Formats: sequence, structure tokens, C-alpha cells
Amino acid sequence: MRENDALDYWHGQGPDYFRELSTFGALPDEAVLRMLQKGRVISLEAGERLYSKGESSEEFYIVLSGRMNSWMPRRDGGWTLARCHEPGDDMGFVPMIALVDRPANTQAEVDSVVLEISCGQFLDLQQKEPDVFGLMLLNLVRGMARTVITMVSIMAERDSQLHKVYAKRPSPGKSDLRYCPVLGLSLARGSMLKF
Repeated sequence: MRENDALDYWHGQGPDYFRELSTFGALPDEAVLRMLQKGRVISLEAGERLYSKGESSEEFYIVLSGRMNSWMPRRDGGWTLARCHEPGDDMGFVPMIALVDRPANTQAEVDSVVLEISCGQFLDLQQKEPDVFGLMLLNLVRGMARTVITMVSIMAERDSQLHKVYAKRPSPGKSDLRYCPVLGLSLARGSMLKF
């Protein structure tokens, strides 16, 4: 890992580049440049680790270029790829806000550049530039919402695949059915209707 000069990186990429990154969407160019200068612009080589599970979450990161991966530990001692972070994505924001240690290892898949934003810098932004803070927070929450939707979709698909594996329960025999005159239906014993 090595720290880059924020102003050089800003000029090298150009303001239009930063406008396309989701976390910085709708933020004034001057505000993004200030964030770069007050934070740390860090380069990582492919395979280099940014942070490890169990470390304190006192800062979060924005991917500026490249791709980063977060790996979560499994009960069997292995690791599962939990999330791929593309330019504009945040890393470590949720644990920082939740005041918990890092739940994953995060490392560069390819040569990457990230912006580190400390708790203190984030608080300072809230106190000194509340409009910029509000927009950035909205962008971060929008990213979290997209992640939650993706995770729920994956869980629903896996649940669907899991249920395809199970044999279908045989339909109840005639002796297992009871007629309900109020509903005009035959129901299996012990079944409940949900409305």
C-alpha cells in the first residue's frame, strides 16, 4: 500500500471521472476534492489486503479505481466471497456506523486505488458541510439498499433451489381432508388459512 498525492490524483482523473462514482453523485467538485485532500488516497497492488476481519472499524473506504473483494469467514474455517466492490462503491461503512469490528478481509482483486475517510473526517463533514454530508449519506444509503436487495434476491434464489431438491409432500388422502361449510372448502387436518 502506498499513499498518493490527492491533488495529483484529482488532476490525473479529472472532475468528470469523480462525478460518475456513485458515492460522489451530485456532490460539488470542490467538496469531492476536499474529501480527497482530507482523507487518504491509497494505491493497492492486486492481492494486497486493505483490512482484516476483527480490526477496528474507524474508517471506511470508497473504491476510486480497480476492484476490491470482501471475504467472509465460514464456520468450516474457509472463506466466502461476500462482495465485489467496483469504482464508486463503499467498503467498511456499515461496520463503522454499527460500531463493530470488521467482519471480513478486504483485498484488491486488481491494482486499485481507494479513498480512506476516517470517523473524524466524516463527523467534520457533517458539522461543517451538512448539505454535502446529507447528499453523501444519501448516496451511501442508496448503495447499502442496492446491496440488501441483491443479497435478498440471492437468498430467495438459493431457497428456491434448495426446495427443488426436497421431494414434494404427497397430497393428503381423502381421510385427511375435512370439509369446512363456512368456507365451502375441503382442508387438510391441522392446516391453517392465512389471509
